[in-house]
Amino acid sequence: MGALGAFGVAGLATVGLFLLALAAVLAAVGLAVPALRRPSVPGLLVGLSVAPLYIAWLNRGGPGTVCSTTVDTVACTDAWSPWPFLAVGLLLAGAGAALLVGARRRASDRPSAVASARAGSTGRT
Repeated sequence: MGALGAFGVAGLATVGLFLLALAAVLAAVGLAVPALRRPSVPGLLVGLSVAPLYIAWLNRGGPGTVCSTTVDTVACTDAWSPWPFLAVGLLLAGAGAALLVGARRRASDRPSAVASARAGSTGRT
């Protein structure tokens, strides 16, 4: 869902509208199903990080004019600075990972409902 949204924004001039529509459908499903709400948020953030990281990779030779040479041709293109894209991608991925780790820690700190039900049925407190 996050990667579709990020690539939808990045490719808005071409196939972006279709990707954004599909991301909106997946977001609606994620919000409609209660079991998917909580795990969707970290996944959304990590997914959103894919497009900026990919754009940073594509512009890794920049900023400026980058030329590639093959046996037959020389092709030159202008590249952006990859650093802003890398920073945004790492920030989104780190935030998603931190949310996921925090949610797992909270889940492991809570006693499970099954264990507390067993303790209550045996007379132990």
